[in-house]
Amino acid sequence: MEIFLSDQYETLWTAISSIMGIIATTLAIFALIYSMRTYRKTMQIVHYGEIDKMYFEILKEALAKPHLVQKNSERSAEQEVEYDIYAFIIWNFLESIYDRCMLDHDLQKTWFPIIQAERKIHLPWIQESENRAKFKIEFLSFIDEGKFEVA
Repeated sequence: MEIFLSDQYETLWTAISSIMGIIATTLAIFALIYSMRTYRKTMQIVHYGEIDKMYFEILKEALAKPHLVQKNSERSAEQEVEYDIYAFIIWNFLESIYDRCMLDHDLQKTWFPIIQAERKIHLPWIQESENRAKFKIEFLSFIDEGKFEVA
């Protein structure tokens, strides 16, 4: 009889151990999923702050040199060189934003209007063939179509 009770306890503890193992594994999976989501959100916030700061720096340059954002203005040869560099910086930045917006559709609400606003100012620059060669075809198609509706 004692052996029989011992076998029952052993079976019971084995069952309890198995159940606890399943519960521990399930909790670990949920903790991992939660950690991944939290990390992703944190990285989105960090990346958003980073790109926002970069854009602010670009705008500060335009504030210091208004000829960089004035459409159809007469520029000196030196100002033309400055504008060419500035326009390349803007379009390069916008292409990076476009790439991020394709991965994170929430960014489109904030950045598509900015892409549209910069497009209005700097479209002639990117329409020049020597400048188009500097960018991906997908980005150029996006800019050419001018469709900035948020998906």
